[in-house]
Amino acid sequence: MDTLHMLRRHAPILLLAAFAAAACVDENSGNGGTPPGPTLDETFVGYSNPTTRQTTCGNCHIDKQRKWSQTGHARAWEGLQASGHAAEECYSCHTTGGYSNAAPDSAGYFTADSLGRPYYQDVQCEACHGPGAGHIAAPDDAQPLSTIQAAVGLDIGCGTCHSGFHNSFVEEWSQSRHGEVNSHATSATCLGCHSGQAALARFDSEAHYLEQSSATLEPISCAVCHDPHGSGNPAELRRPINERDLSTNLCMQCHNRQTAPSTGSSRGNQGHGTQGGVLLGVAGWIPPGFTYDTSLIESSHGSTANPRLCAGCHVENYSVTTATGTFFSTGHRFLAIPCVDATTGLPDSTQACTSLGERRFAACAVSGCHPTQNAARGAFTTIVARTDNYANTLWRDVDGDQVIDAFPADSGLLPTVKAQNPTAINPSDATITVGDGAEFNVRMFGANLAGHPDGSHGVHNPFYYEALLIATIQSVRSTYNLPAPPSEVRVFAQRSQTLGMNR
Repeated sequence: MDTLHMLRRHAPILLLAAFAAAACVDENSGNGGTPPGPTLDETFVGYSNPTTRQTTCGNCHIDKQRKWSQTGHARAWEGLQASGHAAEECYSCHTTGGYSNAAPDSAGYFTADSLGRPYYQDVQCEACHGPGAGHIAAPDDAQPLSTIQAAVGLDIGCGTCHSGFHNSFVEEWSQSRHGEVNSHATSATCLGCHSGQAALARFDSEAHYLEQSSATLEPISCAVCHDPHGSGNPAELRRPINERDLSTNLCMQCHNRQTAPSTGSSRGNQGHGTQGGVLLGVAGWIPPGFTYDTSLIESSHGSTANPRLCAGCHVENYSVTTATGTFFSTGHRFLAIPCVDATTGLPDSTQACTSLGERRFAACAVSGCHPTQNAARGAFTTIVARTDNYANTLWRDVDGDQVIDAFPADSGLLPTVKAQNPTAINPSDATITVGDGAEFNVRMFGANLAGHPDGSHGVHNPFYYEALLIATIQSVRSTYNLPAPPSEVRVFAQRSQTLGMNR
């Protein structure tokens, strides 16, 4: 604890003792004595200067102070007062104390008197890390660490404040795939995207937190994607979301893994997290002679028409007014077209709707790609039908065993190739054949096939998918001397070439 702060805390006692010993009176003060100083908490140190928002912790942790001062946490109190509905029940989440850490809830702001409370306004370091007096007195003995846990009902961590009917981040996140831990992901490569600890280590190798050495894997929680200390990106994201770059875009750090076929593995023909590469038009097996000029397409989901890229469709914030009040959906289920209740418009917790009319397409319009929700629904129906047609031309898994079986067990060009030459499609050998590449592309499309594909049925980049699958069909035909595909495929191919999709 710095000397100035100690003097502030104990000033009333020291001054009282001095005045009693000297038996003197300040005749210039209205009450015959020195005005009292603020009463501060014994363990939470708070601001050393409330006016400049200089935290006591930040006197040593200078870089953290600098970044934090630019965040919304540093203006939590100011924002609340400006909202016009500040109330006592809001204060625990807009001040510093024990509400979101392991300390008693009454500490910090609620322990101080009216003069001391400004020292604990805003969400300072101790709001997450816990009281700092012990660390200041003995830095090596007391290391206040925060948690990266996030779940509904926890009384510690981000969810204590970022939850509830009006702020449902944790509730929605808990229902998303990010809120799950994949028990099958055990290798170091897998854990980098499937455990909170390993993913956070990739973003911030110097991060320290309570679960860091725990054998219990954490999900991809709030602190994995958001840096509470400040990042300079919107919403304190650890990486930008608006960059069309696979190496820097936040979402694409994980949603861009196996984007091309590999050899020597039974899974070599299965994509894994190819969404980023598909969105930008670079994923998949590239047929000989195929090129794709993405600049020719002006309205792709990966273009400037959708500046937030993945988040433009998958993270939509919106409000719904109900009889019990206004519900704010945070978009943290990461669903581009979520099922919503037909009467209230609230998100459906089961997400089991079967009709496109029950799905919300507003993000498609808000992102800048479509003028209305109905226009987006129509485009979705068209894209899925067209891409299904191309995929089924290559392979239709008739018996549903997730394996390309020789015709007539399955239908399409690849089962025909398998019937002619059983070894022509074999990801376990050392050669990537045209048949192997074609299988990768049709699996990447994600038409209810095994693996971890793009899964968008062409929607992530319909122009690229159409061009790639058409070129794949043509390559399989010419390589294995197969007959022309059905007439509807030829019509689509001619249309695509006219529009410059297959160049």
